[in-house]
Amino acid sequence: MFFKRKPSISEEFKISVIIPLYNHEKFIKEAIQSVLDQTYKNFELIIIDDGSRDNSLKIAQSFHDERLKVISQENNGAHNTINRGLDLATGEFLTILNSDDVYEKDRLKQCIAYLLHNPDTHLVSTYIKVINETGKTQGIKKGWKNMEPWAVPNKEKSFAKNDDFVKNLLMSNFISTTSNMVFTSELYNKIGGMRNLRFAHDWDFALRAAEYGKCALIEEALMGYRIHGNNTISTNRKHMLFEICWIYAANLHRFESTHIFKENSMLELEELTESINLQGNDKLLWILRSYFEAALKRGEKNPELEILDNTALRESLFKYIVE
Repeated sequence: MFFKRKPSISEEFKISVIIPLYNHEKFIKEAIQSVLDQTYKNFELIIIDDGSRDNSLKIAQSFHDERLKVISQENNGAHNTINRGLDLATGEFLTILNSDDVYEKDRLKQCIAYLLHNPDTHLVSTYIKVINETGKTQGIKKGWKNMEPWAVPNKEKSFAKNDDFVKNLLMSNFISTTSNMVFTSELYNKIGGMRNLRFAHDWDFALRAAEYGKCALIEEALMGYRIHGNNTISTNRKHMLFEICWIYAANLHRFESTHIFKENSMLELEELTESINLQGNDKLLWILRSYFEAALKRGEKNPELEILDNTALRESLFKYIVE
């Protein structure tokens, strides 16, 4: 699952790094420099400033490197900004770096090497360093093996008992951040980009990727995930809980009969029960899934996207959310 020796690879393949930038003047310089300092040099860096109101754009424009392109736009939201960058990308490999996170200098080299040596794999993530506002390491998140977002009382009965990427991804978003995915352009062309989610577009993308093909976890901390007072996930808990329920309603079916409910029904019922934590919002999952299934029977396509794009429809359910 990881390289015991540092891999040796040619640099014939380009990787496109997308930085969606919004009001991160304190962090963007370090983020950009962490890309420019990569040991793997065949990259393009596309920075899209999403209508920042601070000095973020000016700082990004102060860098001069032929591999770097800075684009400014009116505010259009994180998922749209990322997708615009991915659409502009020309690399065989693609990745995203949030403007408050940083890469370790060997990150691109090791991730590309893994993908080249494992051509059946289309997405890799890594262990991550959790860092604070000043960059001090607060701990190492080892994928699904520690720092769970919520307690799992009976791990030995849940999906966590096995080192299965898909089953552990169904339990929680152990990838943790959009910055922690390196993937092939083939994958992006097949499954599309980020969807209209504020907190969980990375989790949704990873689940769709896992349905398409093999994904892997490199067991080395190759990026820094910054925790600070302005992190998106800290701003609206009700919206976040809605998105968790939406994630399961929109994606659980992808793995039924392939990863869950395929052999021992009694055991798998127990595993699923012990693995899925909706934090008291089980009713909302049932409502969403019933709504999606009814819409599909009526011949509608992608009803799960309609409820994301229709603010009034989505927020009509917020009063039922248990915080």
